[in-house]
Amino acid sequence: MSMDIAKSLNGKSTDILHTLDHLGQRIRGRLKPTLVARTVRYGLRRDLAAPLEHVSAKIPISSRRMTQADIDIMLPEDASALPPADQLEVKWRRLFLDKAGIANGFVAVDERDGSPCYMQWLFGRTEADIVADLGGFPRFGRDEALLECAYTPPSHRGLGIMSAAMALFAEHATDFGARYVHTFVGTENIPSLKGCRRAGFDPHMLHTRRFRLFGLLRDDTFDVMADDDPRRRWEM
Repeated sequence: MSMDIAKSLNGKSTDILHTLDHLGQRIRGRLKPTLVARTVRYGLRRDLAAPLEHVSAKIPISSRRMTQADIDIMLPEDASALPPADQLEVKWRRLFLDKAGIANGFVAVDERDGSPCYMQWLFGRTEADIVADLGGFPRFGRDEALLECAYTPPSHRGLGIMSAAMALFAEHATDFGARYVHTFVGTENIPSLKGCRRAGFDPHMLHTRRFRLFGLLRDDTFDVMADDDPRRRWEM
């Protein structure tokens, strides 16, 4: 999920180092080896008014609001014990947390022991400024919501939690009057696309991000697919 997430300086040395490190990553990421490049994501949408067959995981789960204790468990500040790829996953989600806050976060709970096993954020119309600050998303209507930044810790992968949790989290959007819930996934991320489809999300638009002048310039376009576009209904 490519988003512009940066933490502002607050005078603390750890925060300064954190911010400088992130800025360095952004600069390196923008120095693309080609003059023009692009990334493409599917914007998937679930209509909460449409019936959805119950989606279950391989373990019993429930959903609730995110707490600081969940953050400490799932996104530890010291992630050195995790594999390198997961260290990066944790780092980027902590950067997302810096922008998004905790109020709109949800977690799935492993009912066998009460441990958090999946996290994601749900934003409604009152969080439009947060979504705009995150970058990489279109402006949504009053009856729309955004479900983003999913993460499953290594201990709970391969259990079908993503689809079941997304189905549960999306339904909380009715609490603030939303009918449609959106999420975005790279077109080549087939496992995540399949998981979203199981949770009731279907392809609805294409998000194209173009990098020009070796990544120094960037623009985003969001194109809603035609009703008869076969990609809306394909089986992945």
